[in-house]
Amino acid sequence: MKILVTGAAGFLGGHLVDMLIERGDDVRAMVRPVEDTARLRSLPGVEVVYGDVTNMDSLKRAVIGVQRVYHTAARTGPWGPEDSYWQTNVQGLANLIHAAMDAGVERIVHTSSITVYGHHLHGIVTEDDPYHAEDNPYSRTKIAGEKLIANLVKNDGAPVVIIRPGWIYGPRDNASFGRFVALVESGKGFLIGSGKNIVPIVYVRDVAQGIIKAGDADNTAIGQAYTIANDQRVTQADYMNAIADDLGVARLSLHLPYTPLYLGARAAELAWAAAGRRNAAPPPVTTYGITLLGGDQLFSIGKARSKLGYKPEYNLARGVAEGVAWYRAQKQGAAQSEASAVGV
Repeated sequence: MKILVTGAAGFLGGHLVDMLIERGDDVRAMVRPVEDTARLRSLPGVEVVYGDVTNMDSLKRAVIGVQRVYHTAARTGPWGPEDSYWQTNVQGLANLIHAAMDAGVERIVHTSSITVYGHHLHGIVTEDDPYHAEDNPYSRTKIAGEKLIANLVKNDGAPVVIIRPGWIYGPRDNASFGRFVALVESGKGFLIGSGKNIVPIVYVRDVAQGIIKAGDADNTAIGQAYTIANDQRVTQADYMNAIADDLGVARLSLHLPYTPLYLGARAAELAWAAAGRRNAAPPPVTTYGITLLGGDQLFSIGKARSKLGYKPEYNLARGVAEGVAWYRAQKQGAAQSEASAVGV
């Protein structure tokens, strides 16, 4: 089967390509011209094409002859100009769906996020819980993208299935997991609050599994959303100390209070915005980051289990072990490169 993966040079998209190749699919990997394609080009049978969801002509070329589209490309993170998020996460999504439908694509799987539920949650959250937009452009545009899909499914018969991953971690995650490992390794790691809150982590290959199963599901899945997480109840302390244990360093003992951190992050966001710094680097702390690590977030994956046959394969110990192994290999490779550069 011919499959297009958008965002194929990214963290999730790259692992998804790996799993599709492993099961024998014919993969076309769409990447932006500025992205590094060396790893993708080293994979057997992967066709790399350049494109951007904001460029309709490139999308029309990318979807030719494709049966399924797995859409992982997105503008992520909680900080940046609103129009940039909108162009990618809403208008770009619309462009992709229209181009795919015009080309006769049979199924489109859109990667959304648990951010659509909001961050101040109570009890176990299911797909029936309402949207709640947080005050950041990522949250707002992810919700807008899902509403767009609902209209296209209802009015145009768009063959779209939505998945909402939790907090993805694993090898090749430099944006989040790699930073946490480095922090713990340095002895500067800390816990927010008691550390007993549940964090919604999910291993990257489990998310890719959920995407693939959404593509394989029958037509009753069209128009539906599925939360893809791990129902192993992992606390913040469990997660951070699993990293410490695998590194062989001291467990975290420093606790910072949640409420002052959250209020400080909110004050920083408001100050940055008032100073017109939406196009600049984000504040040193954000409410998105504080709630993700320090908030209590429990999600049901009952719908994905029963309707898609999704079953997480990576528990905390296995996922962290594979992630830390990648971190060590990357660090060793960087050290060797630096030594070579100076003639050691």
